[in-house]
Amino acid sequence: MGWSDTWKDILDGGNQRWKVDNLDAKKIALKHITDNTITSSARKLKILCPLAGDDKFVFHAWSEGHDVTAIDLVPEAVAAMRQQFGSSTDGWTSTPKEDEGLVWKHDSGRVTLYEGDMLKKRSELENSFDAIYDKDSYGALTKDIRPAFCQRLSDYAKDGATLYIEVKNKASGREHGPPFHVEKSDLMESTSFGPYFNHVTALGELYPLPMPGMQQTGHILKRMLRK
Repeated sequence: MGWSDTWKDILDGGNQRWKVDNLDAKKIALKHITDNTITSSARKLKILCPLAGDDKFVFHAWSEGHDVTAIDLVPEAVAAMRQQFGSSTDGWTSTPKEDEGLVWKHDSGRVTLYEGDMLKKRSELENSFDAIYDKDSYGALTKDIRPAFCQRLSDYAKDGATLYIEVKNKASGREHGPPFHVEKSDLMESTSFGPYFNHVTALGELYPLPMPGMQQTGHILKRMLRK
């Protein structure tokens, strides 16, 4: 089943898989991000959400005054995200970008949704974000795709930016996925975030999951200074 079919099944009420819509989980994530992100002023943060689907973190962070950009390949997921803001069409402006898909901008000026390939390089996003929220994206990718994903996040993060990442800790079947079992050592491999980010802290279990034998754990990484 491809990602488009997977999302159709989710949105039609099928197996919800990795989705966590509990607002408390989004509040936990945003607090970790704000507590670990230092800016030059009291201004709100620019936050990137890669492979976001219709994750309610985007709406929550926006409602708290932050500027949020999300990227996802599946049009149905991006439409569901827009609907959280009251409508999938009203209040939104879409612009096609050659080889990059559609770019949706909210009338508030603080939400941008890219409907296209996360791995596609977007020069306008380089060195732009104070923080990155990654819920299970890294852990959903096979090892051959992870290097390009990590490179792209490193491109878009400002020096010193916070990478908040949620991953699965599995009691069994650790080599099988998605989702795959992920530890600090996986994140910091030379083919992953190791060349671009420092590991700051392991957050342990963030919130309970309904799946037996699996924990939702988190890590804080910081973007190294560019040479």
